[in-house]
Amino acid sequence: MTSMTLPIRTIALLALAAAAPLCAQDSRKTSIDGRCQYPEKVVKNRAETVLILCDTVEIDQGSARATLDFAQRSWGSMARFTGSMSSDTMAISQVTLRDGRRLSATGTCRMHRRKDGELAVISCLAKAGARTFAANFVPSRV
Repeated sequence: MTSMTLPIRTIALLALAAAAPLCAQDSRKTSIDGRCQYPEKVVKNRAETVLILCDTVEIDQGSARATLDFAQRSWGSMARFTGSMSSDTMAISQVTLRDGRRLSATGTCRMHRRKDGELAVISCLAKAGARTFAANFVPSRV
């Protein structure tokens, strides 16, 4: 009887171990067309802040973390902001630059919505070392 218990336990443990990565990778991805645009006042002070250029954003939201990837169709990812998401606000913990450098960061991304609930703007502002990075994405309405 004891010899049968060991293989059953082993099979059960292997089944649990095989299922665990599938649960950890559960995420939702959404891609939205639009463009990054900035108010004139922000553009005038661009020496103080890196303004991300983009025409799409991909939102990859898992159960604990989210990534907002601001990209240009012809160039690929321009900057990715990663952090923990709560409702329509993300606390930024990392910024990944176009060249692949990952920087520890602090800041916030907010998804602003219109009265009808549709997405109006995604705004991110992050401080990484001595640099500040901003993305202000407006979805296309076409």
